[in-house]
Amino acid sequence: MKTMLSVALIAGSLSILAAPALAEHNGQAPARDSVDLNLDLKVGKDGFRLGGALLGLEGLYGAWINGALRAEGFSVDGRIQHPERAFNFKINADVGEWLSRSLRQSGPFAFPGPGDGS
Repeated sequence: MKTMLSVALIAGSLSILAAPALAEHNGQAPARDSVDLNLDLKVGKDGFRLGGALLGLEGLYGAWINGALRAEGFSVDGRIQHPERAFNFKINADVGEWLSRSLRQSGPFAFPGPGDGS
């Protein structure tokens, strides 16, 4: 019984505190008279992120691209954004095994690997 009463009391407190915050977002957004530009570049051990956003008079324009190396290949994903639409894309290339086989069987430094019959 005490647990139910304390849960009801916490839920009521949170709803009372959250009501003014919700009411602020129902109003009309003020008109913009400036342009903001954000650029983002992050490079890590196994990947990267390059992105940018332009918040202007007409709305938000932006794009970003992520790339990551995996044991079996690589992946690239991104987004291009316009005020009315957004386009997402994703490419997963599992080329690790193919690439190791190709490098092993051809080229001036070809070497036999396991299962090649050598």
